[in-house]
Amino acid sequence: MSSPKTKSPTGPSSPASGPKSTPSPQTELIPAAENDDDVRDDADSTLETDADSSTASVSSSILHYRSIQGRTFHSDKFVTEYSFPNDEQQLESVDISHHYLTVLLDGQLYLAPIGDNIQKALDVGTGSGIWAIDFADQFPQAEVTATDLSPTQPKWVPPNVRFEIDDATETWTWKDNTFDFVHMRYLFGAIQDWTALYQQAYRVCTPGGWVESVEADIHFRSDDGTAEEEEVYKLCNKLYEEGGKAIGRTFFVHDLQPKGMEEAGFVDIKTVDYKVSLQLISELLQG
Repeated sequence: MSSPKTKSPTGPSSPASGPKSTPSPQTELIPAAENDDDVRDDADSTLETDADSSTASVSSSILHYRSIQGRTFHSDKFVTEYSFPNDEQQLESVDISHHYLTVLLDGQLYLAPIGDNIQKALDVGTGSGIWAIDFADQFPQAEVTATDLSPTQPKWVPPNVRFEIDDATETWTWKDNTFDFVHMRYLFGAIQDWTALYQQAYRVCTPGGWVESVEADIHFRSDDGTAEEEEVYKLCNKLYEEGGKAIGRTFFVHDLQPKGMEEAGFVDIKTVDYKVSLQLISELLQG
């Protein structure tokens, strides 16, 4: 987490994005579930489409998810190489991750010393929307904006939450100094240029505000060093390394976070590391 300087820098350049990929023979486009129709109709009636913007209305193309080997993924409208699904199984995983991270932080949603007078907050890569919803409940006076590539968030949410379809790797459309708190979590494997991402967050964060970036070091480790020698963990690390190289977006971002924040112009940068027990996650999965 970090706090920006007194003044924001000039607007950053947007992250580089590769050419739009063509779906492979194993990929098919399918419409979203019928229970998203209300979300589609409501959003289409209130949001304008802007082809030059990184935010867009929830049109039918957004809701045409790609199906790959039985899992659904975000619409191919976005050129970003986001690797994780957006189906119910993945959303359940997001909620479980939220639960164990909240337990890890002793029931807190964040670590930044943001105080009680938050007026506007941004949650980047909201997934199921669970963090934004909980944050909005905790700060009913705040306007909470949450973004994601897919409109998979629930319909019934606190009145101070607004969900937007947005690609965080494109140029952010909010004005300078908009948000008191910018929160982003578990974007590993989705970001090509972490410095550019943090530059965007720096620009939209108010002077004296805070940006918190929560990521996982997905290397499996143990106190006695035995886990690092297990073949299954070695294979897992290798697959993530090779997959990240293939899409040009690494899954190992632990060292990139402080470096990217410093390069973006942040000050008072703090890094806090936690051990996450696989046993704890297993217990949460078992209920």
